[in-house]
Amino acid sequence: MARRNQVNLTLDDVEMSNVNEYCRVHGMTPQGFFKAGARRLIQEEILEQRADLMTLQSWGEVEAGLSEPVDDLLQMIEDDRIVGREMLVGDRSKR
Repeated sequence: MARRNQVNLTLDDVEMSNVNEYCRVHGMTPQGFFKAGARRLIQEEILEQRADLMTLQSWGEVEAGLSEPVDDLLQMIEDDRIVGREMLVGDRSKR
């Protein structure tokens, strides 16, 4: 069986009241509340670290000339928009 660890924390009356009210409304225990919150914080941290790593890798690729900045892609999107607008205007004039 997995070993269980216990953590004790101290809350003032207002904090405890808020926790109890939240748990009452959402049908959970304070233990589940804190456990879920801790899990979410850890998952968010992991996702932020991955995003930071991907950003650093992208910068490295751009500096090494392996990929290009997004400016060219944005220009292509804008060019497509202009062509699309011209097509719509041309289609309306044929009616």
